[in-house]
Amino acid sequence: MADAFTLHLPLESPYRALAPEVASRYAELSGGSAADGATLATSLTAAIDRLASGAGPNAQMDLSFRPNSSGVHVDLSCNRRQESVHLTIPVALKKADG
Repeated sequence: MADAFTLHLPLESPYRALAPEVASRYAELSGGSAADGATLATSLTAAIDRLASGAGPNAQMDLSFRPNSSGVHVDLSCNRRQESVHLTIPVALKKADG
């Protein structure tokens, strides 16, 4: 299981593009498949786009990744706006059930 961590990124395109890559890999390290990683990356990208809408050029986004008993949870915040993304990983559920 992967450790929890927080990623602080400027919203500029080169940095913003890192978030889906990190999310995909984190899902895989948490027991998910490549498809699970792609799903989390897509959901995270959509959430970032929503939160970044209207943000200033110097805005920063914070992404807090953490595993839980059913998969992966990511809390995002930007300019006092917040959103969460969750990915259920079937392998994590089987481990939690025993």
